[in-house]
Amino acid sequence: MRAARHPRRLARLGLAAALLLAATAASAQDGATDTLKTLYRIALSAEMCGFPIQSRQSEALGRAMNRALSESGLDADGADKLYLDVDAALEAEGWDKICATDGDWAHGFRALLAANTK
Repeated sequence: MRAARHPRRLARLGLAAALLLAATAASAQDGATDTLKTLYRIALSAEMCGFPIQSRQSEALGRAMNRALSESGLDADGADKLYLDVDAALEAEGWDKICATDGDWAHGFRALLAANTK
């Protein structure tokens, strides 16, 4: 019956637990959104730069996108906006820089593709 004596303390503890749970969920959604941005960047640069991607990697990339999209909680409009934002960021960075075979992105592309298509 000690719990009955401290209803405010229990209410504060419950509120703290709820806030922690909400923060954890928001953090997981942010992580999924960041992953989705990376996956969109991989797909766009493979298409625009002609970076090699095997069919099994393409399929795995699609599955990873679907999983990240589901985890992000974005609706179709949100996903479209995110895709267009990534595309615009790549445009702003310059396709010649993105597609340069000796550039930073090209060097990291293979590793990111491998890590996200297991």
